[in-house]
Amino acid sequence: MLKDYLKERLVEIQRHHAQGATGEQVIAALTDLTDEVIERIYREVLQGVPPQERWKFEDGLAIAALGGYGRGERSPYSDIDIMFLHRPSIRAEIQKMAGTLLQNLWDVGFQVGHSARTVNDCIAIGKADLTVRTALMEARFLTGSRALFDQFRSRYQRKVVHTRPALFIKAKIRSREDECEQYGTTIHLLEPHIKKSRGGLRDLHLPRWAAQAHYGTSSFEQLKEHGVLSKQDFRALSEAQEFLWRIRNELHFFSGRCQDTLTFEEQVRLAASWGYHDNPHLLGVEQFMQRYYDQTTAIAEITGRYLDGMTSKGVWSRLRNRWSHRKIGRYFVLSGQEISILSEFRSPVLSHGDRVLTLFRLAQENDARLSAETQHQLTDMMGQWDPNHFSNPESYAVFLSMLSADAKVSETLRGLHRFRILEQILPAFRRVRGLMQFNLYHKYTVDEHCLRAVEEAEKLLEQEGGPAHAFRENRPREVLFLSLLLHDLGKGLGGDHSQIGAALALETGQRLGFDSATTEQLVFLVGQHLIMTHVAFRRDLADDNVLLQFAKAVGTPETLRMLYVLTMADVTAVGPGTLNAWKKDLLTELFTKTREILTGETTLVAEEEKIKQIRQAIHSRLRGLYESEWLENQLTAMTSRYLIATPPERIALDLERIYELQPKSVTVYAENDPERNLTEYNVYTFDDITPGIFYKITSVLAAKGLQILGATITTWSNNVVVDTFQVQDPDFSGPSAPYRLQELRDAITLVLLGQKQPEHPANIVTRIRSNVQVFPRIDPVQIAVDSSTSEKYTIIEVFAPDRTGLLSVIAQSLFSLGLSIQTAKVATHLDQIVDVFHVVDQTGQKIVDPDRIRHLKETLAQGIEQFLETARVQ
Repeated sequence: MLKDYLKERLVEIQRHHAQGATGEQVIAALTDLTDEVIERIYREVLQGVPPQERWKFEDGLAIAALGGYGRGERSPYSDIDIMFLHRPSIRAEIQKMAGTLLQNLWDVGFQVGHSARTVNDCIAIGKADLTVRTALMEARFLTGSRALFDQFRSRYQRKVVHTRPALFIKAKIRSREDECEQYGTTIHLLEPHIKKSRGGLRDLHLPRWAAQAHYGTSSFEQLKEHGVLSKQDFRALSEAQEFLWRIRNELHFFSGRCQDTLTFEEQVRLAASWGYHDNPHLLGVEQFMQRYYDQTTAIAEITGRYLDGMTSKGVWSRLRNRWSHRKIGRYFVLSGQEISILSEFRSPVLSHGDRVLTLFRLAQENDARLSAETQHQLTDMMGQWDPNHFSNPESYAVFLSMLSADAKVSETLRGLHRFRILEQILPAFRRVRGLMQFNLYHKYTVDEHCLRAVEEAEKLLEQEGGPAHAFRENRPREVLFLSLLLHDLGKGLGGDHSQIGAALALETGQRLGFDSATTEQLVFLVGQHLIMTHVAFRRDLADDNVLLQFAKAVGTPETLRMLYVLTMADVTAVGPGTLNAWKKDLLTELFTKTREILTGETTLVAEEEKIKQIRQAIHSRLRGLYESEWLENQLTAMTSRYLIATPPERIALDLERIYELQPKSVTVYAENDPERNLTEYNVYTFDDITPGIFYKITSVLAAKGLQILGATITTWSNNVVVDTFQVQDPDFSGPSAPYRLQELRDAITLVLLGQKQPEHPANIVTRIRSNVQVFPRIDPVQIAVDSSTSEKYTIIEVFAPDRTGLLSVIAQSLFSLGLSIQTAKVATHLDQIVDVFHVVDQTGQKIVDPDRIRHLKETLAQGIEQFLETARVQ
């Protein structure tokens, strides 16, 4: 049977793939097999047609392959798209014929897209629909009437393909840009789509379509023979295409479906099966992905140059450039918005690093792009620069002037990186080119992340608010931009990347000729680029001691401004949505409070005096609203931290709600905060309502699938409990619906009143499947206990893989240890969460005994490891 034959042949092709067949060989075999099956089924169906009617189909029907199948690029589980091209006279009969043929194709296991059109239909829809126009351009004859197909091909080429090709090419480029917006505008995504992300197979299809419209051929081989594509570029594209074809075939065969995303798991598996071995400071998977990025970079750069040259060859384009042609500097010419090296000065420019950099600097100043010819010249020089070509004061001066410019800094740096010039000035950039960060937190490679950080900082010029104001105050900006370029270059070498980066910053500052003070500032920004997130996300910003220590470390308002901008840009450049409003508010709060200390705008008074002043202000504000004795008792019962950290209007609101609170009761309020894209739950009750209040609330939130961003836990001396949780609900892209808020309020109330048992963490893992991909575990669970930073609290930091329900596990363990949690913060560090707790023991004291600290760490680690093992198994 045909189905059995097809299955046997597919198994045979997969075996050849596993034995080392090339991607091209596998694709050709799959295409030929598909052609054979369709031909056989067509002949069988045709035999079922009465002989006197058969001639209609033999003369009036041609079956053609379209799209990728039409190109002859049939991957194991890619789409099969065919067209029933027919004469108008058999339009009615074709429906039955096509239906029978398609049913037989589906029966053997093919998933087929299909259409039925006349030649005139093809011409009409080809003119109207860009996607169909492209698919029909790639039509390939399969079976039936060759004469009819040739008629279609001739008329379609004449009336559609070769009609206004420039407009078609520009439309396809726009369409490709839209596609990249969805699948990735950068080559350096950590989990790329090998077909549709930038540098993927689609970027090989686009120039073929353009060539078909412009030159009448889509063959790279023919373009090479006619001199349109250089032999070097042809070899590079062929090698990259083969590499991606092999990967795609493997992804399809292994998954048994059309799987085109190169996930972390697939990267690990492919790297191992293809013989990439771990080195001391570079994993095998990182080496494999560096090769991937090298190949996709080649695709993007070569096809980009090719398309730029094609779209700039129009008559009007040439005339505009000729009219606006002017010499700029000694060696260069500006034509329209393109800058080129004057032909007589090509050698003198390329042989001097400072002149090459001046080319980029002039492009930056004049908002111009490099001409296609100039790009080719620089490409020819890539890898051939002398090690000292750019190592001179003149080159460094031009480079620093780029960083001090008011616009196009990130774009200019990308150009230098593209032509491998940036790594000549900053040698560490060479090592991190295409270096992936093997975690779920970062979305881009190290080099792409650093360049995006510069881009995010530069965007602040167009914005308003605290970060934008701080950026504008930073003049000149070369130290800030240089710190953004350097801040992660210590990765991949083992050890603390911040300290390795500090050493790189010291060497860079000295080499670029900075004075000692500027070099010291650069070293601090790179070496301490994580300090602001550490303090803002993991420390109590109401603690004056924390603020004083941070201010002392930063030193000056100028350094604080740069660190603030660096931190904002760094977090934003990690990936879309990483810098949420909640994080931004915390960073801004830390910046504002520290700036006031450094500029002397605020004077830190003794805590007792500060508390006294706050109580007096609140009492005056609320006098007459409550009985004086009740109000005084509440103010006296409030904890010092609550009074210092809570705004007066919030204290007033809490008192209003507590006034209505009945004994042995629970009141829960929920409010969406659209600006910060979170929901805040406020729980009011009494400490004797139930043991383990924090643990039980977190279990409810986890069981409902909420992501807890932070929590403040307060118990006053009169047993009043005021707990606040900031959460995000993944079930809602915007504010949570009212019914959802009520559902959570009811669930928390029932658990705290003992009318419902809290969910066990293991059950939470079983029932809730997060939409976030689980990353393969690499780093062990880490517990850090700090009893010195805060005067009142022991700070416990838990580093562990991010899993739903983990916070409730930690809370349960702390409760079993007899510890009282005062505040809790949840931050993200790489693919891990960092749960930070400020705790005291049952006597209200810090934990300082070494044995107790050791027992605490062991108990926490054991509970977390058991939970993670349960999560892994399930």
